[in-house]
Amino acid sequence: MRFGGVDWRRGAPRWWIVWVLGTAGLAGLCCLGLTAQQVVDDGNDDREMLLLLGLLTAGALWLVIGMIGLIAYDNARLSLVAPLVVVSAVALYWTELPAQLGWWLSKGSLDRAAAECVPASAGARYGVYTVIEVEPYAGGCLFSTGYGLYTPRGFAYLPDGAPDPKGRYDYRFEPYDGPWYRY
Repeated sequence: MRFGGVDWRRGAPRWWIVWVLGTAGLAGLCCLGLTAQQVVDDGNDDREMLLLLGLLTAGALWLVIGMIGLIAYDNARLSLVAPLVVVSAVALYWTELPAQLGWWLSKGSLDRAAAECVPASAGARYGVYTVIEVEPYAGGCLFSTGYGLYTPRGFAYLPDGAPDPKGRYDYRFEPYDGPWYRY
């Protein structure tokens, strides 16, 4: 198609194809890493921040490379690969499917460990979760998978229900699955 003396349907050069596919690959790896983080719930905020930084870098590269492709080479289909990968990962994250998969794979192992509730402060593997500490608590058992801002976080097995927090810094429990709670 000719418009104003410019041919808008010329083929995209190899360097552009390599860059757009590389950007989509970087976005895909970061999205895969973030999805895996949600499955294993290891509480590693540093790794999560690095993956988000990689995703931000891929987004910035895509903005430049994608616009070049759309304007100079009229190649919209290839330019849309990276955004489609990111939208798919966001949809997975929003539906919490990876977290449910991690829980489904680990629930049996955690049930067996909660029945005995042997206190431990060394890391152990329960299904896909790495539990850094196990401690008895209010007639149940706490399984710490990592640390939030300043407090431990993980799963709590409380067959008699979650106790009300006694102070500002006490555990806050959210119902998760039957006698299991998140804290």
